[in-house]
Amino acid sequence: MDVINAIGSIGTLVMAFFYFISVSMQLYQMRLGFSPALGFEQTFIIHEDGKFKLQNAVDLLRIGEEGIDYFSLYNLGGGTAKNINIDIYLDNESLQNKYVHILPGNESYLLPVNDKVHDGLKQALIEKEEPTELTIEMQYKSSIRQKWQAVTLVAQFDSFSDNSADKTIFEVQFVNTDSEDNNDNEKSSSR
Repeated sequence: MDVINAIGSIGTLVMAFFYFISVSMQLYQMRLGFSPALGFEQTFIIHEDGKFKLQNAVDLLRIGEEGIDYFSLYNLGGGTAKNINIDIYLDNESLQNKYVHILPGNESYLLPVNDKVHDGLKQALIEKEEPTELTIEMQYKSSIRQKWQAVTLVAQFDSFSDNSADKTIFEVQFVNTDSEDNNDNEKSSSR
């Protein structure tokens, strides 16, 4: 009888151990689900009739003369990003600094683009027609972790022309420099 009780006690101990591991893994996965993930909406730069304007994908489909003067910053994660410091660089020259207090999950913020950024892009892409590097660095804290997290996004410009309207359009995609996809692209282009 004592042997059966001992085996039952060991079995209960093993089950409790596996339950503890299972709950720990679920809590870790839940914590990952509440991490912010910051990124930008698809943006276009349009040069037409001497005018230079930024447009997001929705505004590109609308007909109008006015462009936008902002990038749409999204928090695609489930958690809240707090104390966001945003720095915009063009060819390693700091053009704009911005502070955003809070950005909840699944929300967006219209990051205003100042004249220095606007003029720098116009000069590099249209007037000089040379490759340029637009970099956006963000440091923030999440609602779960109080440690600073950093994201560096580099803009990739793809140009194409609309011959019927005599305009040049640049698609801007912001790529995380730490992502495997970006590193894979660099490896494949160096071959």
